[in-house]
Amino acid sequence: MVCSKQIFGNDENTSLEAKEDLIFYFPQIGKVIESIEARSPSLKILKQNENEAFAKTQIAESLKGTKINLSIGSHSIHEDRPGQNYQQSFRTIGSIFLKKPLYHWGGLKAKSKIANLSEKYAKQESAIFKHSLISEIKSEYTDLVLLNFKLKLEKKVLSFSQENEAEVIKKQERGLKTKLDVNDAAIKRLTQAIIIAETERIFSQKKSLFQFETGFLEDLSYDISTPFLNFCKEHQFLEKNMPQFIASSTSSEIEKLKTLIKSENENIKVAESSLKPKLNLIGAVYQDQIDLPNNPDSVRRNNFLAGLEVTWAIWDSSLSKAEKSLAIAQKRKFEIQLEDKVRHLRVEIENLRSELKSLANQIKLSRQLLKSAHERQEISQINFDQNKISANELLLSKINLHKAEASLIEIVFKYLKAKYQFQLYSLKGNFKNNEVFK
Repeated sequence: MVCSKQIFGNDENTSLEAKEDLIFYFPQIGKVIESIEARSPSLKILKQNENEAFAKTQIAESLKGTKINLSIGSHSIHEDRPGQNYQQSFRTIGSIFLKKPLYHWGGLKAKSKIANLSEKYAKQESAIFKHSLISEIKSEYTDLVLLNFKLKLEKKVLSFSQENEAEVIKKQERGLKTKLDVNDAAIKRLTQAIIIAETERIFSQKKSLFQFETGFLEDLSYDISTPFLNFCKEHQFLEKNMPQFIASSTSSEIEKLKTLIKSENENIKVAESSLKPKLNLIGAVYQDQIDLPNNPDSVRRNNFLAGLEVTWAIWDSSLSKAEKSLAIAQKRKFEIQLEDKVRHLRVEIENLRSELKSLANQIKLSRQLLKSAHERQEISQINFDQNKISANELLLSKINLHKAEASLIEIVFKYLKAKYQFQLYSLKGNFKNNEVFK
């Protein structure tokens, strides 16, 4: 079995890690994350799964514990005794019975361990899902931020199209442009308006879905700050904190399969103990009432009982044998699935490493593109000031600059999403001090 875990250098890289987290530049997303435990329906359901698993653990533990039963009965007795009239008397009889399992060949311990494994996994599942949800929230928030940035850009392009159409109409009135040129300009404007309407629809839809999944209905800002834009332009991605591998990466599917395999091992023990004699400690205090010899009166007795009880199920029509065979078959099935999941996880992690490297390289190229677009915009500004180009040409250079910025931001967001996914696979390592993951 080959596993892996992500590490990011030593303490000097801590600030780099902080800067590669959205909360560093978008603190409002931290408010959303802080509230998900109280607002997320999925997390609420998983919390109840934990409570359910805890209750099952208590049930399993109680099978090993001492049982005490108290019984009190009151009776009206009508006796027909030979040679005598009917005699009525009242009797109140009480008893206390105690039973404590002593030796069940590990069957009760196995049931308890199965319940403990289930409770442990329920807690683990909640922790993994919570971090997965946090990663998903960050990812969806980046989509909204990018859509908002592109929407503003598309509106600038629409403004350019409107100005261009107005200029073409003026030139057509002076005989410098044809009706066809005016129609082309109108088509470009209308096409751009349609793009904006569709972008607004997608943005509104994603925003509503984001609010539903997080339960956070307060207004959020989706604007890109100058510090984040500088981060995209200047941060050295993967220069000092390239993810490394050590044995211990995991996923929720892998942890579930591990739990199921351990549970089936315990089910085998339960099945093997079914047809073996069971030893219990018993004790009782009870009352009864007997007749005295040659006397119509009765006397009440107090009885004390203490000893050992052996119960032995001799034959169960091969039920325990079938249960053992079922547990062995399921265990092997889960082991095969685990081997496949581990191999698949390794491929995913290798692909993520390659993706991170590729995206880091794309960021460098996008920065070069942005630099060229910025230089072109500066040259266009100089030419405009010297009346060498029109205002529309200057505006077009500015739009191209914004498009280059949008392209860089989009690639940075892709990089951060890939990194969040990478971190999920090393979640077990991040919880090494948590009892749930021991």
